[in-house]
Amino acid sequence: MTNEYFPEAIKLTEVCRSIFGDESRWITADGYPKSLALSMIDSIYSTGSKYKAVTNVVNEYRAYRKARGGDADRDGTRELLETFKDAGGSAEWAELVNNRKPAHTKKNAPLKAEVIRRAAELLQHKDLGVTTQDELRAAYSGKETRKKLKDAWLGLPSQRSGVTYNYLLILAGFQSVKPDRMVIRFVAKLAGLDAKKLTPMETADLIMQVAELYPTQPRRLDHVIWRHVSGREIFRAEELS
Repeated sequence: MTNEYFPEAIKLTEVCRSIFGDESRWITADGYPKSLALSMIDSIYSTGSKYKAVTNVVNEYRAYRKARGGDADRDGTRELLETFKDAGGSAEWAELVNNRKPAHTKKNAPLKAEVIRRAAELLQHKDLGVTTQDELRAAYSGKETRKKLKDAWLGLPSQRSGVTYNYLLILAGFQSVKPDRMVIRFVAKLAGLDAKKLTPMETADLIMQVAELYPTQPRRLDHVIWRHVSGREIFRAEELS
């Protein structure tokens, strides 16, 4: 991010401190530390959806795997692709998780289920060799493989903005951020910027600076902003008395 945003970062930090207060009270995102499959499903279904719908998809997938003796919370790309094979294809898999949402609103858009299938095949391709959450972390730790990983993901249908890629990293435990439309509007309004001109990547960079100034972890700040703008509780229940 360029230095021109630094004054806005200071302004936004002050506002965030006044709204969110002590980070020890925040509800945090648990993610899926051992499941690359669930991280992929959650990240791709998360855009343009109410989070309840995403939770329902994850729960449907978990139930399907449990009924067949599997454990969704340990699934990688191989197990995920096997469910597509068992279902009979992406359309049938979408029925399996009870969500046929398309990747975008244009005509002939692929289902989000199809994007997930392509993502799984892409990650485990020999160029990346990512089949598990541990292998994702290993790929991200290397400069060359990290670039390949990002370029590959952003090349998927309707994933160019980088929002789902950032969220994939959050769900895997990395210090990334996932600025969706609501978060971008929040940041733009309180930092005195134009939401129409502020890109997801610029928003992510700005949140990273605010996290450093706060100070807190970027993924924690991004999550509490997202909970706030989507009308969810931001403080842990035991802190409300």
